[in-house]
Amino acid sequence: MQALDALERRYPGLWRAGQLGQAARLPVCPCGHAALAAELPGGGWPLGALSELLLAESGVGELRLLRPALQALAAQGRALALVGAPHVPNAAGLAAWGLPAQRLYWVRAGRGADLTWAAEQILRSQAFGGVLLWLPGARPETIRRLQVLAQAGDAAVWVMRPAAAQRESSPAVLRLLLSPLPGNALSIAFHKRRGPLREAPLVLPLGGMEAVPSGLAAALAEAAPGQPEAAAEPGAPAPAVVRQGAVPAAVA
Repeated sequence: MQALDALERRYPGLWRAGQLGQAARLPVCPCGHAALAAELPGGGWPLGALSELLLAESGVGELRLLRPALQALAAQGRALALVGAPHVPNAAGLAAWGLPAQRLYWVRAGRGADLTWAAEQILRSQAFGGVLLWLPGARPETIRRLQVLAQAGDAAVWVMRPAAAQRESSPAVLRLLLSPLPGNALSIAFHKRRGPLREAPLVLPLGGMEAVPSGLAAALAEAAPGQPEAAAEPGAPAPAVVRQGAVPAAVA
């Protein structure tokens, strides 16, 4: 047992399958959600490594999930990069979150090779404390290159990919499947972590959607009784309301 303890102290990357990785040996960024922290190795998002967020659909609450971590990084003076975001970030909403514009870099790139190249340059620069990458069509070899680059730095790196990618192998140290639930909650299934298997998903309440004024949902329902709220014309932009304390309307 002492020999195993010595190995773990010497090589922080080692972990025992029956227990979570320990905070003292794993550099992490606090996630800001107590229930989630109890299930993450080290109690937070890994630094110098990739975390994959597999999305049942875009906008299920991934940014609200990451909000405390992004706020902590910004408070430390670290720069944040958003690469390939599926919607235009709402600068006013992000600022109301405590993420000032001078800390944020939004990188627009084409799909495929251009997007991958931009992601690699961001990580290679080691100038960012938090990096969010939307890579819907990334191949496993692309993820491997990004993981190698992430290991050379100390940034928290999140890669957003479709839920179907869970069938592919990945070098990411953490893989979570995110699905929306009624009551403004998020289902978090643990597909990969440094620790024991968790079969049941974690249900995490995300709080209210502050960008939607109280009574708006009821007004929409009265205007179109019996119709789902998303029954807008195909391709029509959703209404965005921004006020103090607002959540980014375009990417939740």
